Amino acid sequence: MSKDAIDPVDATIVRIKDKGEVKELDYNGAMTAHMNSLWWGTAVGYRAMQAAARALSKDGLWSRDDLYVVGAHPGPGVRDAINYVTDVVGRDRYKVMLDDKCGMKCNSTMKFEWWVSDGRQTAVVRLREDFVPRAFYELSDRLGTDAQTEEDSIMFEISKVNLSTRIWASPLERSFNVEMIDKPLAPGELPSEMQREDYWDDLKVRQPERVS
Repeated sequence: MSKDAIDPVDATIVRIKDKGEVKELDYNGAMTAHMNSLWWGTAVGYRAMQAAARALSKDGLWSRDDLYVVGAHPGPGVRDAINYVTDVVGRDRYKVMLDDKCGMKCNSTMKFEWWVSDGRQTAVVRLREDFVPRAFYELSDRLGTDAQTEEDSIMFEISKVNLSTRIWASPLERSFNVEMIDKPLAPGELPSEMQREDYWDDLKVRQPERVS
């Protein structure tokens, strides 16, 4: 990056162009609408977009204009943090794919991975596989079932706060794996990887004792 280039990421800040204007956004703005229970979703969604910002700004600061995002996580905190940075939701440039068993909540049948395409190339951003412990998924699967205990709701909130703290304490390159694909995704298009029949199969390792 040349000395005159704009750094896309600086601590809790992410920078992005919008119709030629540079927007400087701070994590506090993403958090304003989602206090308490959505801390983790907001944190991981925002940090994922910081990782995408770095990957897509090699030849100049990335821009909202042609962005299209595909994800595999249903959380509203994730969605709104991504939208806060990219403004893709209201422009119908955000697509979420879910496993049949997932539903619209945090559980083991979801993936922390996103395809962020800028009209020229695509950054594939994946949370490190071992970042979220299996115990978190097992706990989230119990919620709302007969197996839920009195302590589960409290422990779930504590777990999300701990994960949020970890993802800010860890450098982006240690939390996320980023792969670049030298072609864009058109709005509405699914990545070829998502179209495979076995795309969700790796989730089975999280579910040794699935709760019915």
